[in-house]
Amino acid sequence: MSSRLISRQFIRQMAVFGMPFVMAACATPQQAPSSAVAEPARISSAPSINATSPTQDALIEAERNELGREDEQTKKARAEREKNLHLKLVQTMIEQDNAYAALAHLDAYDQKWGSDRQSKQLRADSLRKTSQLDQAELVYKSLLSGQGQQKNGPIWYGLGKVSIERGDLKTAATRLEKSIQADPLNITAYSDLGLVYLLEGLKEPAYNTLMKANQLASNDSKIMANLALWGLVFDDFNMAMDIAEKLQWSDNTRNQVMSQANSIKRRFDAKGNTQ
Repeated sequence: MSSRLISRQFIRQMAVFGMPFVMAACATPQQAPSSAVAEPARISSAPSINATSPTQDALIEAERNELGREDEQTKKARAEREKNLHLKLVQTMIEQDNAYAALAHLDAYDQKWGSDRQSKQLRADSLRKTSQLDQAELVYKSLLSGQGQQKNGPIWYGLGKVSIERGDLKTAATRLEKSIQADPLNITAYSDLGLVYLLEGLKEPAYNTLMKANQLASNDSKIMANLALWGLVFDDFNMAMDIAEKLQWSDNTRNQVMSQANSIKRRFDAKGNTQ
């Protein structure tokens, strides 16, 4: 075979195998970057500055829960203050004879907070003050929770006042007596019960009950006026005159009280039940 023929065959072989040889040759230098590709894996395994241990996570979560509870307690305390202020406003309205406005505020209270024992009692008082006696009695009775408990004192008192408004003095006396049994220091109950006894002609019970009210209230002018009325009805004119002087009654006031006393005496004569 001639040298020219060998050269042609060599060229053909190079044409067929030359490219793979070149690619293989190029692949060898790329081995080095393979180690560089692995570097990020080693870097990612390093500790993160934001990472926390399970114990730290638990502490953080506990602190968050505590803050949440504090916020909830703050909300509850604020809500309780708002409720109390609203009920105090209603109580003031009732005391100032604005019972219809009190009922409107109680509707708003129930809508926002829901009715509770205190709001129901104020509603019953407002209904009684607006002469809605049947409804008032129903609400009062719904609040009775066992005889002799102190919290029932105001309820029995309210029921007694309902009976007075109806002119049912015997029932009023029974209910006011229960009010005092539940709350022996209820001055207004003593005062009203003493007046009921007086109207019923019960001389000694009326005097004793009015005296309790008078001494508990430290000589309240209204209670002293009832004692003066008792004196005029049962002919203890000296006591009546002493009270009139102490309270500095005008002639007009004296005449009004005397007129009331005479009216009560005529009632006794009609019933024939003076004791």
